[in-house]
Amino acid sequence: MRSVISIDLGATNLRVGLLTEKLKIVKVLRERTTKSDPLKLYDQIKDMLERVLEDVPSDIEYPRYVGVSACGFTENDFIIKLPNLFIQSFDLKHHIEKDFPELEVFIANDANAAAYTESVFGAASEVKTSFFITVSSGLGGCLVYNHELIDLPFEIGHMGINYQNKFYEVEQLLSGNGLVRLAKLNKLNIDSSSDLFDLVENKDSKALKVYDDWLKYLGTLIGSLQLMFSTDLFVLSGGVMKSSRIFEDDLRKIAEAYTAPYSVKPVKFVQAKFDQDAGLIGGAGLALRHLDD
Repeated sequence: MRSVISIDLGATNLRVGLLTEKLKIVKVLRERTTKSDPLKLYDQIKDMLERVLEDVPSDIEYPRYVGVSACGFTENDFIIKLPNLFIQSFDLKHHIEKDFPELEVFIANDANAAAYTESVFGAASEVKTSFFITVSSGLGGCLVYNHELIDLPFEIGHMGINYQNKFYEVEQLLSGNGLVRLAKLNKLNIDSSSDLFDLVENKDSKALKVYDDWLKYLGTLIGSLQLMFSTDLFVLSGGVMKSSRIFEDDLRKIAEAYTAPYSVKPVKFVQAKFDQDAGLIGGAGLALRHLDD
């Protein structure tokens, strides 16, 4: 059976894995991600890659392609910036291909990698146009058309909103960490987004105010994306989605109210198929694109 290597370059954890063409995880290593020093980070990746490659099972073909799902800004397989790792201009592709000449490396932002993989292998495989949204510690998204990534000139998490007469980036108020900040702005102290949703279930008045504001802004964002792209499906991912049973219907109603005056497709949500291993599976998906080259 054919295989690929996936590198999940996350802000907290680094994972390097061997996966089959059916996206079955054969072997995976995990360590805390090295920060601030690109050379030390590469040495860590190299060591983990060597350990994964030294023991490829006999019934698995030796991999030829590596997909990297990176927690930052990338372009043309080059890592421009990893903000949470305090690293810029990191040519990981060059380093790996120099030390492992049998391998070819492909790199994308983690949201883009997950979006592509969900479109081809996952929850959006049967539709033409989908938009992947992840709401976890941050907020990101990606458009996929005809199972190909569309390189949008903006990051939805960095779009601006006005709240209480101040400017914020979307993810500063609408992500998991953003919900904690949003609550604090309304004099409600919580430790996590799940705390808020617990309070919402208990009809806490302050929590309900925060919840309504969050729904309004996130629903309007999704409605705006639907007006621009008229997608068949929104694929929802990330830690906040663990509470989706509480808010998914309310969120859809807000988005549909926003798009109601216009002739666009209805807003449809589906949970990501690979949410638990989004980074690792996303990296594998990037590599699998080239398996028949």
